[in-house]
Amino acid sequence: MLIIKLKSLKEPVENSDGLRILIARYRPRYLPKEKENWNHWWKELAPSRELWKEYIKDKKMEWPEYKRRYIDEIQNNHQAIQLLQILSSFVNDYENKNKHIHQELKQQERYHHLIQKYDSITLLCHCKDETYCHRSIVKEMILKSS
Repeated sequence: MLIIKLKSLKEPVENSDGLRILIARYRPRYLPKEKENWNHWWKELAPSRELWKEYIKDKKMEWPEYKRRYIDEIQNNHQAIQLLQILSSFVNDYENKNKHIHQELKQQERYHHLIQKYDSITLLCHCKDETYCHRSIVKEMILKSS
C-alpha cells in the first residue's frame, strides 16, 4: 500500500519517507542548497503569497477560511491540478497495477517514472503542525480523487 506522509522540513529524514516533495512557496533560508532534504520542489501546490501572508504571517483568518480559499486557489491553477492528478493517478496505479493510467499522467511521464520507484511519498512544508497546514489539504485532495 502506498503511504502518503506529512512532515515539517525540520523533522529528520527517514528511509521510510520515500519520495520527498517540498510544497512550500519559499525555499528555507536556514538550509544551505547543498543540504536540501527533498527530491522535488512543487511550488505550484503551495498557497499564493497573499494567502500565505494573510494566514501564516498576519493571522487575519481562521483555518476554515484558509482551507476554503486554498482549495479554491488549487482548483483554479492548471499546473497544481496536473500535479494532484499525477499523485492521485499514482495512488490508483499503485493500488491496482492493472488500472489504465490517466492521460495527464502519460503527459507527465517523467514524474511517473520517478514516483513509481517509491512505496511512500512525503509532502514537506515549513509548518510544524500538519493539522493546520496546506499539506494536510493536499493529502486529502489526493486521496479523495484516487
